[in-house]
Amino acid sequence: MGLSSGQVRHMYVGTPDVADFAALKAGNANSLVLLGADGEAVAAGGSFKLFQKDALGNIISSDTIKADNVLKVRSVAYAAPALRKYTISALTVDVNSLYTVRLTVEGFGSLSPEDEYVKMASYKAVTGDDQEAIVDGLIASLNRNFSREPGATATSNTAFTFSKTGTGASAALVIEGKIDDAQFDGNKFTRVFTAFTADISATTYPTVTLTEEGSKGVGTGYQVVRSEYELLGERGDTMRLGAYPHNIAGPALVATKDGQYDLVEISYFDEGRDEAKKSNKQLTIAMPTAAIPNAEVNSLIADLNTILGASSVDTIKAS
Repeated sequence: MGLSSGQVRHMYVGTPDVADFAALKAGNANSLVLLGADGEAVAAGGSFKLFQKDALGNIISSDTIKADNVLKVRSVAYAAPALRKYTISALTVDVNSLYTVRLTVEGFGSLSPEDEYVKMASYKAVTGDDQEAIVDGLIASLNRNFSREPGATATSNTAFTFSKTGTGASAALVIEGKIDDAQFDGNKFTRVFTAFTADISATTYPTVTLTEEGSKGVGTGYQVVRSEYELLGERGDTMRLGAYPHNIAGPALVATKDGQYDLVEISYFDEGRDEAKKSNKQLTIAMPTAAIPNAEVNSLIADLNTILGASSVDTIKAS
């Protein structure tokens, strides 16, 4: 069976750089424009559609959305991902004591947060060591243990960066997650963001600080490429995973993994003519972000505010 997102959501990725239907037809591939359902300019309280010119020159469109059927609209500005980071500092030198770092990784090599992978590294302090020697020993042990993982070398790996800050008695161990760019494949479920916790055991417990909480970001190329692939399947390629291992695969139509996107999300419902049943639906519009102000994105938001009422949707990156 095909991949299901568990919802009725369509997604469009492109640039709202045209003002009307004629300009859309004459414009570039992947241009977007929000217009009335009849293809004319939007009007307060009117029905509307999102139109897009595809790579073949065809004009495609969303459902007709009635203003009164809109449940919620929100704009979401791009936010860059942040890598999770721990700092282990204020080490005490206890000669002949063992210092053991423990990393617990969620879903390392899998997609399940419950599938924890525990990796450890140790260093035994000897006479003459200072805090920096302990940190250096732990870094060497961490690199050595991770060198056994796929894609790793003696000094680097795909999941973590191990480094030192300060010198002598001020030396501290810094453990930072990574985004595994090489592993990413928009046609597959892949984990690119390292989620983990770090701790250490020692005779005298040092200071362990979560110096950066970490975030996958919002509107990253990884998210939009993957979402585009999933949601295009909802629209028309529902059997692309039905012939494993010979699945239908291909690059995303518009989004790129290095892209940065602002988003507009519209929740609405359709109601049948002969029945009082409501079908809830969603529409996501991903648009390349830009410097302040993002005039093209905000032009689409302005059209939504014309339809739904002033200030219904927040402007993104207002000047």
